[in-house]
Amino acid sequence: MTLNKPFMLRGAIAVGAMGLVIALMQVTLFGRQSDAAKSPAKALPLVSVVQAEARDLPVKLSAHGHVVPLNQVDVRPQVGGTVRGIHFREGDDVKAGQLLFTIDASDVTAQLERAQASAAQIEAQVDDAERDLARIRQLAKLRYYSTSAVDTSASKLESLKAQYKAVQAEVASSRLQVERTHIAAPMAGLTGALTVHPGSLAQTTAAVPLVTVVQIDPIGVEFSLPESQLARLLDARATGAVRIELQTPDGGRQPGSLVFVNNTVNTDTGTITLKASFPNATRSLWPGAYVDLAIDAGVSHGAIVLPPQALLEGPQGRFVYVLDTDSKAQVRQVTLLRLQDQMAVVDGLNGGERVVAEGQAGLKPGAAVRIAARTSKDAR
Repeated sequence: MTLNKPFMLRGAIAVGAMGLVIALMQVTLFGRQSDAAKSPAKALPLVSVVQAEARDLPVKLSAHGHVVPLNQVDVRPQVGGTVRGIHFREGDDVKAGQLLFTIDASDVTAQLERAQASAAQIEAQVDDAERDLARIRQLAKLRYYSTSAVDTSASKLESLKAQYKAVQAEVASSRLQVERTHIAAPMAGLTGALTVHPGSLAQTTAAVPLVTVVQIDPIGVEFSLPESQLARLLDARATGAVRIELQTPDGGRQPGSLVFVNNTVNTDTGTITLKASFPNATRSLWPGAYVDLAIDAGVSHGAIVLPPQALLEGPQGRFVYVLDTDSKAQVRQVTLLRLQDQMAVVDGLNGGERVVAEGQAGLKPGAAVRIAARTSKDAR
């Protein structure tokens, strides 16, 4: 059978079109497969993980403190007057009871003499009244005087005795004022700068003292610690386990003892003020100087430690990412107790948790993660 040419041409065109469609479909499918190969699924975040470790850890604290005298006295006059003598040089060591200042005693000496004269006068009157009373009593027995006369004489004697007691008190007060014109050192120590000189007027109401005496050996160091360390420190103090050392100017260590814990916590800073005592025979420590302290407060049993980089800071405070059994990150709030031996001691974990140490950037709660293999360096 013979086919006409138009029919054959239409068939060829149809076959060609079908082939072109198939080719386009293959190209499109290949392109999609290629794009899929070029755009794989988004990889999970890669993190390194450590295990929260519970261990018995010595409680080692550090603090900055400043040197303060354990005892200090501002020497002030108790009577006003002109300074007649200064019996030491500023900066001298003085002993307790050593004479420091002499103040003009003219006025108070005159007061003492007047009081003594009054006392002598009234004492003589008392003697006369006693003799009169004795004579009137004898005469009253002979009925030369009535009992009322005896009573009057006895009352006069009692009144004079009361006056004599009062003037004796004036004598004692005046004598004390005279003694106070000689000002002695209230304790042994080192004197500071003088604020008066011979001829200066010493006033009891002056704002500044005549001189200040401070105790140098032993000497104190005042410092503060976070409120979170208070309970541990008090427990260690109760058992005698607190040890304190300071770094001396020559780089050495000098042991001391804790002598004072303040009775209130500073609500503004959340710290507690403490004071330690240190021997200072060489006078290497000077009031007002700053020093570094190392405090050993016993052993913290079951302390949870983590690498410091595992801790993050958020609106609610410090937190860490803990991995659950499906290796998904969960937020856990923690409290940083202290940094010690390049480790963070925290509260809020039980120990044994898997904690994300690195790779937290962009991590969200509930996100699945990939855990990086630990190297021998990490294991150490």
